[in-house]
Amino acid sequence: MKTLQVLFSFCKPPYRFAIGDLEGLTGLSKNQIFRSLKSLEEFGLLRMEPGGQYVVTAMAYNLALAAESDIPLEELAQPIMEQLQQVTGETVNLCCLSEGQSIIIARRHSKQGVRLISRLGQRTPLHAGACPKAMLAFLSLEEQQKVLDMLPHYQKMAENTVTDPDQLRIELDQIRKRGYSISYEDYEEGANGVGAPIFGKNGKVIGAISAGGPSHRVGVELIHQFGDLTVEAAEKISRSLGYFREQSNHL
Repeated sequence: MKTLQVLFSFCKPPYRFAIGDLEGLTGLSKNQIFRSLKSLEEFGLLRMEPGGQYVVTAMAYNLALAAESDIPLEELAQPIMEQLQQVTGETVNLCCLSEGQSIIIARRHSKQGVRLISRLGQRTPLHAGACPKAMLAFLSLEEQQKVLDMLPHYQKMAENTVTDPDQLRIELDQIRKRGYSISYEDYEEGANGVGAPIFGKNGKVIGAISAGGPSHRVGVELIHQFGDLTVEAAEKISRSLGYFREQSNHL
C-alpha cells in the first residue's frame, strides 16, 4: 500500500518529485519512500532524472491505455455495493447525477423483513435524502445556489425536509467536512441513511452511494459507522473511475 501511495502521488502537478517532496505529500518516512521508489523503478514505472527527481515512465501510460473506460457505473460498482450491503445489513442505493437530479440506477435491498424499498429509475431533486445531499454538497457553489433558489418550489418530502436555504447551506458545509451526508427522516418518514459522493476522473461529482434502513434499526449509534463504511465504498468506486482525491473541498 505504501508503494501505491507513492505512485499515486505522481498524479499531482508538477508530476516530478524528489524524495523530500514525497515525504511531505505522503507523510511517509524517507526510508519508506526510498524503498517504494526503488521498487517502482525496478518495475519500470518510474525513472530518476539527473537532478534527483523521479518521473513516471511510458510504462504507466501503457497501463492507462489498457484500462476499460466505458464500463457502466452500475456494473463497476456492483461488487462494492454488495460488500457494503453485507457489512451494514441494510439497503444500498447507487445514484447518478443527471440534469440537476438524483437517479437511482442500482440497488441492493436488505435481506431483513422490515427494510427500505427503492425504485430503479426514481428521480428526485437534490435537497433531501442521503444520495441527493451527498452529491449536492460537492457541486460547485454556483450549482448549489441553483438548488437553494428552487427550495420554495420543491416538494417537502417529509416533516424533516429542510426548506430553508440558510439551514441547508450549513448542512452542506457539514457534509463536505465529514465526507458524507446524513438523512434523518428528511426524505421518508421512519427512514435514516447516509450517502457519500462518487467522483469521475475529472474530479467532478457524478453520483453517490448510500446505506440506510428503518429509523428504529439505524439510529444515531450506527449512523457514523455507516458513514465511514459508505465513504470507503464511494472512494473505491471513484478510484476505479480514475479519480485521485485532492486535499480540497471540490468547490
